[in-house]
Amino acid sequence: METLKVAATLDALTAIRDFINGATHQAGLDEHASWQVQLAIDEAATNVIQHGYNGSEPGVVELSWQIDDDELSIVLRDWGRQFNPDDIPTPDIESPLEERQVGGLGLYLMQQLMDNVHFEFDTHYGNLLTMTKRLQRSKPAITEFQLHDRLDAVSTDHGLAAVRAAIAVGTKYVLLDMTKVTFLNSSGLRALLLLRKELLAQGGELRLCGLQSQVYEVFNLTGFTQVFTIHPTREEAVVAFEQGHP
Repeated sequence: METLKVAATLDALTAIRDFINGATHQAGLDEHASWQVQLAIDEAATNVIQHGYNGSEPGVVELSWQIDDDELSIVLRDWGRQFNPDDIPTPDIESPLEERQVGGLGLYLMQQLMDNVHFEFDTHYGNLLTMTKRLQRSKPAITEFQLHDRLDAVSTDHGLAAVRAAIAVGTKYVLLDMTKVTFLNSSGLRALLLLRKELLAQGGELRLCGLQSQVYEVFNLTGFTQVFTIHPTREEAVVAFEQGHP
C-alpha cells in the first residue's frame, strides 16, 4: 500500500495527480482507464479542498492505494465536514444548459467512471471515500509458428525465416510449436537462442511447445531447459502466455 498526506489546498492537486499516476501505472491500466481514475480522484479531492474544511487554516487530505487480485482500490480520507452523498441531488444532464441546477456533477462523474464508490463517516477516522477500478488485463497478441523436420546447419535458416520476418515487423510474443521437429543440433539451438535474445530486447517473449523426446534431450543436455520456457502442449502454452505464467 502506498500513502500520501497533503494539505487540503488546490496546490496539492499536482502531488495528488502524480500519486495517482503512479497507482494506475503499477496497476497496468491503459491510457483511457488511467484518465478515468485520475478524473474521479481529482473530483473527490477538489470537493474536499473547496468544501470540506472551515476556517483559514487548511486541513489534511490523505490518499492511499493498493492492488488486490484484479482491482485497484483508492482511499481518500479527510477530517473535515461530514459528507453524506445522499444529500447530493442527482444532476440533471438532459435539460438545456440554461435550465440545469448547479451541483452534483462531481459525484456523478465519480460514480460513472469507477466500478464502485463507497462513502462512510466515523467521528475518529473522519470521511472515508473508497473507490475501486477493475483491472482489465489485455492478453498478448501471440503469433504461432509450426516448425517441421530438422533444425540443423542446412535447414535452420529456411525453417525460421518466417519467424525472423515476423519479428522484424514488430511481432513480440512468439510461440513455436515443435511437435513435428524430429532433429535438432547445436546450429538449430543457437538460432533459437538468438530469436529469444532479440525478442527479449524488444520486451517480447519466446515460448516452445510439443518437443519430441529426442529434441527435448538436446535442451536438457545443454542446460537450455533453464533458459527456454517449454510447455508440453500448445494449449498449455497459450494459457500460460495469456496469464503471464512461466
